Amino acid sequence: MTTSSPGPLADEAARLVEALGEWARGAAGGMSMPAVGEGAECQVCPLCQLLALVRRTQPETFGHLADASASMIAALRTVVERHEHSATRPTGVERIDLDDRDPYPAADPMDSTAADVAT
Repeated sequence: MTTSSPGPLADEAARLVEALGEWARGAAGGMSMPAVGEGAECQVCPLCQLLALVRRTQPETFGHLADASASMIAALRTVVERHEHSATRPTGVERIDLDDRDPYPAADPMDSTAADVAT
């Protein structure tokens, strides 16, 4: 039986891959590439700024913010309920005329019938 040893084509391919790797390291100027999740953070957009703030904030702070938010909501609810109860509702009946005639005409001093009614 014959043992299969890498042929000259496999040797050349291995040397090519090694040379390309050395070239890539040299082209990078010795810079190490960041691993996954270790890239530079964006400091420009508001979302990234908010995420950076959240990462730096202590967990107790979020508890205090939740308590303050609950208190604020309770206070707003109380104000709205008081406003609803204190709203003045119309009492009684309002007269609405449906025709153009005035049932109570103003007295005209030149009208003789108005003088008869007054006497």
